[in-house]
Amino acid sequence: MRISDGETREQGDGIEVSARIDGFRLWFRVPGSGKVSGMGDPFVAAALLPAMLQGEGLEVDRELAVSPRLLEHLGRLQEIHHCWNPIFKIVPVRAAGTPAPGLNRGVLTFFSGGVDSTYTFLKRREELTHLVFIQGFDFYASPAVTGSFAADEIADLSQLAFRLSGRRRGVDGFLASRLTKRTGDELAALGRRGRIPDGLEVRLAGELEDVLRGPAIWDDRRFAGAALRPATRELLKDAAQGGTSYLLNRRLVEDAYPLEIARRDDSVYRRAIERNARFAGEAGKTLITVSTNHFAFGYRYNLSRNLTQGSALASVALLLGFPKVYLPAAYSYNQLIPLGSHPLTDPLWSNESVEIVHDGGEARRVDKVVRVAGDEAALANLRVCFTDMNRNCGRCSKCLRTMIPLARLGVPGAPFPPLPPLRELRRLRVANDIEKIFFEENLDPALRSREVRLDRALRASMRRYERQRWLKDLDRVVLRGSLKRLLRRGAAAEAAPLRIDTTPPR
Repeated sequence: MRISDGETREQGDGIEVSARIDGFRLWFRVPGSGKVSGMGDPFVAAALLPAMLQGEGLEVDRELAVSPRLLEHLGRLQEIHHCWNPIFKIVPVRAAGTPAPGLNRGVLTFFSGGVDSTYTFLKRREELTHLVFIQGFDFYASPAVTGSFAADEIADLSQLAFRLSGRRRGVDGFLASRLTKRTGDELAALGRRGRIPDGLEVRLAGELEDVLRGPAIWDDRRFAGAALRPATRELLKDAAQGGTSYLLNRRLVEDAYPLEIARRDDSVYRRAIERNARFAGEAGKTLITVSTNHFAFGYRYNLSRNLTQGSALASVALLLGFPKVYLPAAYSYNQLIPLGSHPLTDPLWSNESVEIVHDGGEARRVDKVVRVAGDEAALANLRVCFTDMNRNCGRCSKCLRTMIPLARLGVPGAPFPPLPPLRELRRLRVANDIEKIFFEENLDPALRSREVRLDRALRASMRRYERQRWLKDLDRVVLRGSLKRLLRRGAAAEAAPLRIDTTPPR
């Protein structure tokens, strides 16, 4: 795998730093005229796991020199990830070494406004000078406003390939029938190893653009199940009266593929910037905003967010070049599991001028919630939702595992809707052992809660998860997966492809 064509250029009122990796131009954009790295370090951090997945050596053009300290650490990073998941092979890295110069003064932490980053902010408040907020890792909006459909607007190539090559009904089947045989075959052949044929994304974008420029694609049966935005429904009314079809076609495709195709609307991101900039300013700190297309880069290889979190944040830390950068921990030291952001791996992304520190592992998530609840401004700014960076939906697991301890503490002023009825909490779906850890923490007697009925509902959901886990283990060990296969055959829809994670699937 090759990293080449590094470029730093002014774009609008900011700076874009980019390089080509495996045919994909990965970019980072920073507003203003601040100093950013022109070295290869940010791109090596991003490319290491994809290169290991493909079992290919990583070669960096000489124009993109890499820190000798980082190069020295790459062997240890590879050993750890290969040990956690042998699908990642240890590969050679060839690059010219040059010590990384210092760029900016101060102390930086990553800040999304969630529990982990807010805890680190409160803990390190006196030391911190800057907070960095990223668009393009958890959420991704199209960088384009107008123009033809571009490869950069394919947010999740692996999932889009699965939908267009695996199912032949509804809008999936319609779009698949409009693709050339070559593109369709290449999408079907992407496979678990994530090898991307040269030019696939550009060809796919061009063929989708041909569909958008054609006749109106709306059909109520074709788009059955798609959650249409109010603006899309207004365009449908206009189209019925002879309105234009291109914009409607574009909105329909975005609504049918909300995770796979980026929307041409960054208003959610801009509101999040305003909210976090206000919070940082009131605390006497400077907010740095960084946008990137790393979301699309990681998902073209079907790599999970859990896996790429540490390397993606390290890319930004190395780009900005602050002497100390805190990376907020997701788990406490007594909960450690293999994870992309981990106290073993995060410091190894450091170079001569940037020290990356894994921070907050001394506290469980529930301890962090208690700390945040004690600060009125931090609590008011708290946003944890899986679906929206500005609003807590109150229904997703991240919202619920934050709302429950706040409810048990009786904290007023939290930016969440009311808890669901207790009967719904009793049926709460716990996705995995990681979530189970977080929900079980919320029963800690140290919270001194008097919410007896809430505690009973939460314990009932934990027992339900344990029963389901026991049945899965019984099926795997005794029945050799026959029950799981039977349920899959009876399912109404196919499951999404399994993301490649830090550890192999059970």
